[in-house]
Amino acid sequence: METEKKKKKKFNLFDMFDSQRVGKGVEKGEVKEPTFKNFFKYFGRSFTKLLYVNLMFTFFCIPLFFALFAIAGYFDPSAATATRPMASVLNGLIMNGEYDPLTMSLYGVFGVRTGVISQTSVTSYIFYGISLLTVFTWGYANAGMAYTIRNLQKGEPVFVWSDYFRTLKKNAVQALIVGVIDAAIIALLFYNLRFYSYNSSRNVFFFLYIATIVMILLYVVMRMYIYPLLVTFKLSTLKIYKNALIFTVLGLKRNVLGLIGIALAVGLNALLIYVFFPLGIIMPFVLTFAVCGYIGMYAAYPKIKEIMIDPYYDGNGDPKEENDGEKNEVLSE
Repeated sequence: METEKKKKKKFNLFDMFDSQRVGKGVEKGEVKEPTFKNFFKYFGRSFTKLLYVNLMFTFFCIPLFFALFAIAGYFDPSAATATRPMASVLNGLIMNGEYDPLTMSLYGVFGVRTGVISQTSVTSYIFYGISLLTVFTWGYANAGMAYTIRNLQKGEPVFVWSDYFRTLKKNAVQALIVGVIDAAIIALLFYNLRFYSYNSSRNVFFFLYIATIVMILLYVVMRMYIYPLLVTFKLSTLKIYKNALIFTVLGLKRNVLGLIGIALAVGLNALLIYVFFPLGIIMPFVLTFAVCGYIGMYAAYPKIKEIMIDPYYDGNGDPKEENDGEKNEVLSE
């Protein structure tokens, strides 16, 4: 009996995102307990998929790379300049012909050009403009990541590429709206932080500076709930933000631990930038975003399930008999 020859499958770059899960999954009969003790076990199982999730997140944030090129100043003309304040005074005296040997000697000390001044070029402005397109893809990047990481934590099969686009198809309009609002709030908070930090010497601005930091921490916790609520329930945008705010109080213990975990992940990345800059600057595009997303989901989703799913739905996501089926309508998987 002749054996049939298997046809060689053509290579597809996106196959790696949709490949079957490799490695140890959820054991038969195992009940997933989202405790601190089990976090590292579940994280280790999901590590490979998190790399793919991070790459997909980066794919949707490609316009940001143009901003990085603009910030690097590769296209901006630059010139060496003196950085010490006395240099400008001495230069003014010399330009007006009021100089003597002492002035020239001082200028030789204070006028040394140790700094670089640059002017933003037209190309850089164009790159900044292109990077603003991220506002329209930000919601899609976060919604897709929330959906895939949620399924990872639930122990369900995950196919990153198809899961991302299935999520976007179901939540195209709302993900766009939430993403624009999210990006606007983040930009406003960091603008306020920078503005008040420069003026924090005044008492009024110092209190506003502290208030802004508190608001940033509050919104980081809210973001742990915003996108999971978006991809799990059929809720209006207003209710998503309202429920996210309520969960910041209801899940206080898990929220604090999640916030600490995210801070540690970001801090380690910052330390890596300081120790070995090339690797540190690449890590956000390889792993850091997904790690922060995983920590946030691990902290937030159990509380969402406890309050918004378990009382009204059975294990298959179907409404219980005593439920009218209208509250907290779960999106079909």
